[in-house]
Amino acid sequence: MNKNLDMRVNVLPALTYNFLHVNDSKIKEDGIGIELLNTPDAENVPSGVTVTRGVSYKEAGKLFEGFKERILVDAGVPGIPNGDTSARDDAQAVRTGMGIDIENLMLENGITSDVFTAEEGVKTKEPIIIRYNLNDGEGSLTSQVIHAKKDSEITVIMDYTSERSAGGFHGISTRLLAEEGAKINLIKTQTLGDGFIHFDDIGGACFKKGAINVVSLELGAKKSWTGCYINLCEDETEFISNQGYLVKDTHSLDINYVADQRGKKTNVLMNVKGVLMDKAQKTYRGTLDFKSGSSASVGDEQEDTLLLSPDVINRSMPVILCQEEDVEGRHGATIGQLGEDLLFYINSRGIDEQEAKRLMVKAKLDSVARLIPDPEIAEKVQYYISTIV
Repeated sequence: MNKNLDMRVNVLPALTYNFLHVNDSKIKEDGIGIELLNTPDAENVPSGVTVTRGVSYKEAGKLFEGFKERILVDAGVPGIPNGDTSARDDAQAVRTGMGIDIENLMLENGITSDVFTAEEGVKTKEPIIIRYNLNDGEGSLTSQVIHAKKDSEITVIMDYTSERSAGGFHGISTRLLAEEGAKINLIKTQTLGDGFIHFDDIGGACFKKGAINVVSLELGAKKSWTGCYINLCEDETEFISNQGYLVKDTHSLDINYVADQRGKKTNVLMNVKGVLMDKAQKTYRGTLDFKSGSSASVGDEQEDTLLLSPDVINRSMPVILCQEEDVEGRHGATIGQLGEDLLFYINSRGIDEQEAKRLMVKAKLDSVARLIPDPEIAEKVQYYISTIV
């Protein structure tokens, strides 16, 4: 089937002055071909983990609807904050980084979800692997739900790849639920071809002492959007995120990560490392949202961006929203080019400027690639990075 996409995505939780045009993003594409509607078969599914395939998107969402009052526990503060945008996503049982328009796209097209369930107390040692190997001209729209029951742990790697010269469409929605004491490790690697349009939407919730860890590498595709919204709805929950990105040529990347901290003693760490080259564009939104009742919570977001051309466009919007006094929130961004002093030092060691850039790109992104718990995929990603400059 062919689709015309016209969606508003990656909306900030609270609007700000829009002179940088970072309050949201648009996906507007005509004639998108979508043929693949099923998640590829998962590899290495261990005992204690069940996979239910072909569940309707709406039916899979009932898992979250059953816990909706716990996930969106009332913050207890009357009134609506200035610029608050949460009402637009009220229909979502679990909020996602890209928002309600992605969910509507899934529902309109009858997309099914594969549901991965780690049973209570099961802690898997090896990662489950889902490989998307797309051909030139292919379009894919799929969904997954990952559910870790009480005191369980599950690791899922999702690898999206194609030939470097290929083009097509790839859209994905992944929803997560970590119950009491449970942990979900989600790793996503994207090395799609230079003609692909790609989006990756993540939403999740943690119950008491639960944890969600996300590792994401956005390295390919012509146009990419990615979002992640994690709701730390109960006490002593944790969200750790490590992102890496590389944007080159005239490609673009748009990011929206939100940590909704509702429980007491929640902990968030969001690290972002990226490289912009040629005439690339990137927008990063990272929000720590301390709701009333999140006392003794900590949040830290840091972005480190290397600019390898004077023609790139970089937009960074780190945000802290706060309704609670007893919290600790930090954010920062380091954005710059290779300094002349550093280049002079490297040149004096017999390394030319092009090789110096390659080494700096590799060093920055390898620190994220090393977090991939599968040697084959980690090596493939590291090789891709090494050949890009």
